[in-house]
Amino acid sequence: MLDLVRFVVTLQSLYPFWKDASQIEAKREERLRALLAYAARHSPFYRRRFAGLDLARCTLTDLPTLTKSEMMAHYDDVVTDRRIKKADLSAFVDDPRNLGRLYLGRYGVSHTSGSQGQPALIVQDRDALNLVFAVQFARGTKLKRRFLPHLGRILNPARMAVLTVQPGFYPSASAFAYFPKFLTPFFKVLHLTVSDPMARNIRKLERFRPEFITGYASALEAFGREEAEGRMRLREIGCLQQITNVAEPLSNEAGDFLERVFAARVTDEYAMGECLVLSSGCVAGRGSHLNADLAILEVVDDQGQPVPPGTEGSKVLLTNLYNRVQPIIRYEIDDRVMMSASPCRCGSPLPRIEKVSGRTKDRLWIETGGKRREVPYYVFLSGLHHVLELAEHQVVQTGPRNFEIRAVPVSGQQLSADRIRQVVMEQVKAEGLENAFDLKIEIVPEIARGPSGKIARVKNEYATMVPED
Repeated sequence: MLDLVRFVVTLQSLYPFWKDASQIEAKREERLRALLAYAARHSPFYRRRFAGLDLARCTLTDLPTLTKSEMMAHYDDVVTDRRIKKADLSAFVDDPRNLGRLYLGRYGVSHTSGSQGQPALIVQDRDALNLVFAVQFARGTKLKRRFLPHLGRILNPARMAVLTVQPGFYPSASAFAYFPKFLTPFFKVLHLTVSDPMARNIRKLERFRPEFITGYASALEAFGREEAEGRMRLREIGCLQQITNVAEPLSNEAGDFLERVFAARVTDEYAMGECLVLSSGCVAGRGSHLNADLAILEVVDDQGQPVPPGTEGSKVLLTNLYNRVQPIIRYEIDDRVMMSASPCRCGSPLPRIEKVSGRTKDRLWIETGGKRREVPYYVFLSGLHHVLELAEHQVVQTGPRNFEIRAVPVSGQQLSADRIRQVVMEQVKAEGLENAFDLKIEIVPEIARGPSGKIARVKNEYATMVPED
């Protein structure tokens, strides 16, 4: 009961910021100063890093930036609980039986996707995990209202279907694995695996009657085609209210198509394992709103200088304001983001993220039974999560069933091609695709960068050789 009361208090604290931008700025500043002070006191890494800085008065740009490789190299000193050890965490996530269990009885654990090259370990306490769902209730749907009306959900729980690859320690699945038990009277979740037969997933969806669907753009578009062609009848059932795209870019055309065939609102969310509540999908238009009271997102150029709204940056610097056990402060991420230069028509004072283009990836697919079937990039990433010695990677499709992973080791460490094959094929097998893949692993000293200076994590070289269906 106490956990539910704390959740209600958190939920209530999130609503007023739809009304007053000055409150957002004040809360952001308050949380930033508290985070800096806490990190300097409890993290040996940040104590050294912040030496000589007046943390009560310095500007954000006075603080040094942090790369993923730095964080992972100094992991045991970055975290603020001295009992947390990188080697122990790595062993913890290598055992699938630990999914949903709290490390040290206190912390949820996930791997970042590795879509930036090297995977990273993320730990957060229960309050941080619960915040993911509080933000979804408060800002992620059209229901911008206080908690009391949600009490009716005890008799009629909200129903969400989640479309991902097989459950694992990747961020989106990990968050639902730690779903708060005290919320189960209010909220029912159906997890669907995108590689399961489409007909089976359709039957599950129709029986479940979801009000909300969350998933990858490629999976959402596939279900949209089934609905449009009459093989699914969610629109006829009349249950679906909102569709939320995560992890992959969704074009305006695809979003319009989904809204048309399902007669439901389509929103986008931009987040990462290092900050799962970075944004909430706009309920009135494309793009998402930065939860600026919970995180700071600096859009910068190649030299780390800020770019104005309406201009696409070369990377972003993330500061997570609510995770104190693993402080993430001015953390570099190779996403090309553009903030909106004008207020959002929905009326929210939260800054609007207009476009995220750095995550666009070539689509991968296989040919089975004479038909082409899309394979999510995350099928590969779910295995690569476990290879902490991996600095960079690239997944390349070279034939109708031929894939190659090019892997670069962290400086001073060794990579095992057999280990990479093992962990990736375990995930491929879990998805029921082991007989559809021929996989080659190549350990290389570096991966060629494109004209933008960035590494393409996915390349479909075969797609340029064959016509589209």
